[in-house]
Order: sequence, then structure tokens, then C-alpha cells
Amino acid sequence: LGPLAALVLVAAFLTIGTFGAFLSWRNIQTLLSLSGLLAITTLGSSSVILIGGIDLSVEGVIALSAIVCGLLVKNPKTGADLGFFALPVVMLVGAMTGCVNGVINTKLKIPSFIATLGMWFATMGLAVIISRGETTPFLDPRLQQLTNGYLFGVPNITIIAVLLLLIVLLLQKRTALGKHILAIGGDEVLAKQAGVNVERVKIFVFALAGCLYGVSAFFVASRLNVANPTLSKGMLFPAITATVVGGTALSGGIGGAVNAFIGALVVTALNNGMVLMQINPYVQSAVNGIVLILAVAVTMDRQKIGMIK
Repeated sequence: LGPLAALVLVAAFLTIGTFGAFLSWRNIQTLLSLSGLLAITTLGSSSVILIGGIDLSVEGVIALSAIVCGLLVKNPKTGADLGFFALPVVMLVGAMTGCVNGVINTKLKIPSFIATLGMWFATMGLAVIISRGETTPFLDPRLQQLTNGYLFGVPNITIIAVLLLLIVLLLQKRTALGKHILAIGGDEVLAKQAGVNVERVKIFVFALAGCLYGVSAFFVASRLNVANPTLSKGMLFPAITATVVGGTALSGGIGGAVNAFIGALVVTALNNGMVLMQINPYVQSAVNGIVLILAVAVTMDRQKIGMIK
């Protein structure tokens, strides 16, 4: 209930601050549209945080996946024209990079922070090399129509995000794997003693996160109707913030898909409201930073930390 209460409070404050403009139907549609992409990305990053890790490769994986997508759909550079069938290929690319993250973390015993940071730079470099730093325009208008379209007044991207939410939620709540994920986040040593294959579960979670980043890449590229290595810039910090604001503890074991989705709504609403209130962009950045610190302070399980530096 905490994240929901935060969403209600933020909405009430911004409604007063914008003299009701925040709750106009047009702005609500904008909020849903913007939060859809963030929610998809956050579902991935929160899954990794749920096991007590962190994934900093978000922007690199999305950039690489978007470039691959741009070369597979109808474009002026290649003869490919897979259309919507480019999505599963892009998801596979993201899952493979996530799998590499998991293997580096588990097999080489490298902390997820370092492993995914290195993957961020590696995938971003690959994206630039493959694209030669150029923008690849999409020549298939159906992709942009799908991403930016509406169904009964609700943005299509929001509907897609909700469907993905249900899939991840089902995985977390109704399968043994979901219980193992929470167990590892709660106490990895006890989970291993209970017979959980910790390494296999971790690799799967990283692969799942990468797959969701691939989905996010497909739709962010489709929304802009181009593929460019820079289109993922600025997607990491909002995803981490939304994860923590939604109530998922950085120490792992607490949170889930619903928390991630609500967190995405809170972060999107906050940024949208500050824009409507014409607040200085630098002040907006400061507010986001403060919100992140406060959210971490509230959700962090300090019993898992031997020494706070």
C-alpha cells in the first residue's frame, strides 16, 4: 500500500500545483503513454534487484537491441523487412546479453555492479560500431502506429506493459522459480542450503531482464521511427528510481512486478507534473535525486549490511 499511497499523494500535490491540469484526460493519456516504456524497462531492472543484484547495462542493451531492430525492419540500408517479427529477434538479443551478465556474475564471481557496468560499455560500443554512429530510419509505418496508437482511449504501449506485468507477476507469484528468486534475495546462503540452484536462477533473471530491455528497445525505436545508439540515453536512472520508489529494496527479497509498475507511474507522474508546473530542469533533477535517496532510506534492509559507508 505504501507505493500506492505515494502515487495518490504525488497526484494530489501535482493536481493542486497545476490547477487541475494534471488530471485532465489528455494529460492522463500522456502519463500512461510515457509510463508504459518505463514500466517495461523497470520490470527488467527490478527483477535483478529482487535477487539482491543490480543491472547497470540497461542503456547499452537497449541501444544494441534497437540498432539490431533497425537493421531487421524495413529500412534504406538493408534488404530486411521482418516487420513485427523483428521483436522476437530483438528479445533474443537482449536475453543473450543478459545471460552473459549472469554468467559473468555467477561463474566468474564478479559483482553484478561491475559485470553489468562493463556490459553497458561493451554493448554501447557494439551499437555504435554496427550502426557506424548513424541513424537508421524505419520505412514501415505500422510499427510507429502500433506504439503511438490507442485502444478505446488507452495507449497501446500501456496495454502491452500491463500484459508483460501479468506475465512477470505470474512467474513471480505462481511458480517455484518465483519463490526461488525471492528466497535468493532474502538470503542467498539459506537459499543454497535449501537446495535452490542459485547460479541457474540468477542467470535466468539476468536473461529475463535483458529480454525485457529488448522489448523496450523495440518500442522506443518504433515510437521515434528510427534506430540510433543514443536513443537509450537517460533510461537507466528512471528505471532504478522507479524500482526503488515502488518499494523494491536494493538489498533484495522485497518487492515485485506490481511494485515496479507503480514506481514507474510515480516517477512519470512526478516528472510530468514538474514540467506542467514549469519547474527548472535542474531543480527537477535535484528532486529526482532526493526522491531516490529517500526511497532507498525507506526500503533498505539494514540488517543485511554489515557496514554502511
